[in-house]
Amino acid sequence: MTKKNLDYYLNLPFTFVINWSDVDECFLGSIVELERNMTCGQTREEVLSNLKEALISYVKTSIDNNMEIPEPINLRDFKGIITYRTSKERHYMLARQAKLYGKSINAFIDEAIAEKLRY
Repeated sequence: MTKKNLDYYLNLPFTFVINWSDVDECFLGSIVELERNMTCGQTREEVLSNLKEALISYVKTSIDNNMEIPEPINLRDFKGIITYRTSKERHYMLARQAKLYGKSINAFIDEAIAEKLRY
């Protein structure tokens, strides 16, 4: 079993979110996997640097105090199978739209999800 040290955690794919705030007139950033964290800066680069420093501090403190550290979700944990339930009316509408585009319902839903996930 691998000992989970600072390097282990810093090599995990934590999710950094950075957005401009009109209210605060700066970029705000947070690490999705960690609760109650936020930083700001005048540039995305400044916020990213602040987030990386915060992650290092959080991990070091958590290790020193034997606290649990949340880890990002991992691609290996997913199989690509989703069970989806909907109303019969929506199922019907999906089938009609899929047929209109010459696609299976699965392909139609997958393309719709892919479009929604684009940034």
